[in-house]
Amino acid sequence: MKRIFKGKILFAISFIAVFIAAVFSVACKEDDTRTFKFTEQVGTISNPGIGYTTTDWYHTAVGDTKPRDRQGDIVLFFIDLSPFSSGANGKGVDYDLDERFFTSLRATFENCRNNGSTVAVRFRYDENGKSDPEPASFGQVLKHISQIKSSGVLQDYKDILMFVESGFVGKWGEQHGGKYTDVEHKAKLLKAMLDCVPSPVPVTVRTPDTFAKYVGLDRSELADYVAEKGSDAARVGLYNDGYMGSDTDLGTYANREIETQWLSNQTSAYFGGEFSGNIEFAQKYDAYLPENCIPEMYKTHLSYVNGNIFELYKDYVFDKNYDVAGFDNSAYYGQSVFRFIRDHLGYRFVLTESSFPKTVERGGNLEFSFTVTNNGFANPIKKQNCEVIFEKDGRFVKTEVGLDPMQWYSGSTVKNQPVIKLPALMEAGEWKVYFKSSVGVNPLSQYGFRSVRFASNDVWNEALGANYLGCVEITASEDNIADNGIGEAGKALKPAHLYSFGGKTVIDGARSDGEWTEDDVITDNGQYRLYAKCDEDNLYIMADVPHGAKAPVFNFRAQNEDNGQTYWLYRQSNGFIYFNHDDKTGHAGLSVKYSDNLCEFAIPFYMLELTNGTTLSGISVSVQDSEDGWKGTGSVKLDESYEIRPDFTLFNAVEKPTVSRGDGYDIVLETDADVKEVVWYLDGRAVEDESSAILKLFNIQTDCVVSAKITTAKGSVKQAVLAEIKVK
Repeated sequence: MKRIFKGKILFAISFIAVFIAAVFSVACKEDDTRTFKFTEQVGTISNPGIGYTTTDWYHTAVGDTKPRDRQGDIVLFFIDLSPFSSGANGKGVDYDLDERFFTSLRATFENCRNNGSTVAVRFRYDENGKSDPEPASFGQVLKHISQIKSSGVLQDYKDILMFVESGFVGKWGEQHGGKYTDVEHKAKLLKAMLDCVPSPVPVTVRTPDTFAKYVGLDRSELADYVAEKGSDAARVGLYNDGYMGSDTDLGTYANREIETQWLSNQTSAYFGGEFSGNIEFAQKYDAYLPENCIPEMYKTHLSYVNGNIFELYKDYVFDKNYDVAGFDNSAYYGQSVFRFIRDHLGYRFVLTESSFPKTVERGGNLEFSFTVTNNGFANPIKKQNCEVIFEKDGRFVKTEVGLDPMQWYSGSTVKNQPVIKLPALMEAGEWKVYFKSSVGVNPLSQYGFRSVRFASNDVWNEALGANYLGCVEITASEDNIADNGIGEAGKALKPAHLYSFGGKTVIDGARSDGEWTEDDVITDNGQYRLYAKCDEDNLYIMADVPHGAKAPVFNFRAQNEDNGQTYWLYRQSNGFIYFNHDDKTGHAGLSVKYSDNLCEFAIPFYMLELTNGTTLSGISVSVQDSEDGWKGTGSVKLDESYEIRPDFTLFNAVEKPTVSRGDGYDIVLETDADVKEVVWYLDGRAVEDESSAILKLFNIQTDCVVSAKITTAKGSVKQAVLAEIKVK
């Protein structure tokens, strides 16, 4: 059969089923004022492009560089180019970067895209502290940079690329102890990197003198320098790998006051790095003390560190003595300074209040407001995509809005007042309203990825990657009944479509309504339950195992009856994953998340060598406590066999639009599958010569029902009604 689509068609959604309304801080009641109040959540919020970096020492080899697969809010790749440099490879020969290098780098970035990560990069000729590790000529350094630009890899992944450290030269790429680490060479390197890295992605330098040289200033003049908005100079930040190590941060600053003021002005560039590893030396100075470092973190807009915050901060209690003017951090009184610093890296948006009208007619304009305070050290550096989502009974519509969280600066409180033209296809009733902002170009199959979570209690929806704002009653109206446009009032509208969560699994360690159903239960012994289901690429397992372990280790075991192999994997509480066939298949794409007694696994078919019809026996999930001698604390096992039956999710909810006689209507197929063939039906009759993902109906004269039969590239088949159209 001829394959029609090479990729996943149009858009797809990886949502789980209806979430629980009861968790929201204010319930919708008929007699309320539609004003919703929210409180700050104390705790670490996982958000794209900020916080702790997941640092990967990316090893390369001439002709044999391997791809990497890492996950994190910001994965910082230290890419070792020493095999290509005569100063470090022991061969005395310089090599150009080769095709395998770039193919593997692309595969690495694609892995990060597919697991919801953002990335950052430092290319470097040394990872061992070797002096003079660079190529024989600076021209070869520039050639490597030119090759990186010409490859297009940074351009193609710029939507998830948060920053690039200028790196390259010196020990560890920290631009000291090398052949080309004088300020003149570093300024030339910065210029080359600003040309190589696609705008507006920031490029960071190791010390401020490099930037001063680049813009033609004396270093002592930096405090008064304000870069022109949108210029290359505005993109330059700092990676501080001696952070809080002394009064100069181990030579980072010549004048701390002047150069931190320069950083304060660079609100569209990144500042972050590594805390000094020598706390005893740092304690000879006052820079690290909470009363000094916290105000400076706000001043410099600290966005990330590599996780090595000084442990001694756990001995300091955050209270009003550490307050900074313009910020209300009272929610953190009594917490450790360590926790305060960790939780305020980058932006930290606290939703405080929202206001909605009691009712609005479908097809009309909804005017509402929501107020956000940024208590974090920084504002977002990467542009975020903003949407408003309306949900009712597991079905939803969405629209883009022109808000810009990049301008929700640290310490600011912003009242946002969108006006949304609603589509007429929204049925009467109560609809929940969400705000979603996200980083990157995310297809609907990855809709929850790289989304920004507000630091407020009871607002986050993992499946949507969106924050609950409140709810509104939509009332029926005969006016504009055929007007299904949605968007900001006064701006160009787009046709609205109605989506459904389906039963798609989101691996988050939590169970939402409809995500796991009774049909998915494969064993239940009264105390422990085990669930299983499949899509076309993964086996999903969810175990409910009360365990009481302090440091739970969740183990999965099963035997493939087709090949007789037994597969065992586990995830420790610190995130370490073991897989007994890792040397044969690897475990790229594996996801394991848990909370309390629940654990969810997404296990790619290839790991267990599964195909359609493969039978698994002995499926079990057990829990051990790694803090108590790896003692077993609970287990559940399926005594029968489980047969692999791939499936896919169709995310179209049945739309019931009204159209004017003679008008047209477009129906867009939404699925998470790689589709091979679509057959459209109109009132049960196949529509000839229509096989794309969009069915365009013209000159509609009578009521009609539209359905589709979808066959995927992997052989799964599904047929469903997509629209019931009424003619006015």
